[in-house]
Amino acid sequence: MKIGKALWCSSVGVGIFTLFYSLIMTSFGLWMGAAAFITASYFFGVGCPEDKVWNIVGSFVMGITWALISFWLLQNDMIAQLWPSAIMFGFMTFLAIFLQGTIMKFTMVPAWLIAWGSTMVIISNVTVTKWPLFVIQLFISMLMGIFFIAYGSNYATKLVYKIFPDKKPKDAK
Repeated sequence: MKIGKALWCSSVGVGIFTLFYSLIMTSFGLWMGAAAFITASYFFGVGCPEDKVWNIVGSFVMGITWALISFWLLQNDMIAQLWPSAIMFGFMTFLAIFLQGTIMKFTMVPAWLIAWGSTMVIISNVTVTKWPLFVIQLFISMLMGIFFIAYGSNYATKLVYKIFPDKKPKDAK
């Protein structure tokens, strides 16, 4: 089996930048490393669109905001029940899509929902005592997924292609 240069470059680039991210994450107490992997995966999945990166970042901000609102609402015993919480989540999802289609066209619903869900998973499983610090750490982790893991591995791939360009056949002129 022949393994192409693109696969090698992607694998090595993502592996190296994930290794470095893990070291940075641990050193600075960014314990929400999964958020970075989720956002990097999303960014890779949509083809690393550099022209949409700020739309994606804005969508992540909205997703975190949506999670904080829904978590706050769920602290009310009335809303935390099955039907009220289902209605709340349905309405908030409707509202996210409606806002994206009207006054917040810069956002991207899949990124918004990924950030919302990721944040909800985290805050549903840990006790948060310092909310401002938590939100900052989470947002930095999400940004690191895009700007460090994804961009870093893409830069590494470009560098390898520059250092080792594809060979042209001898017959081509």
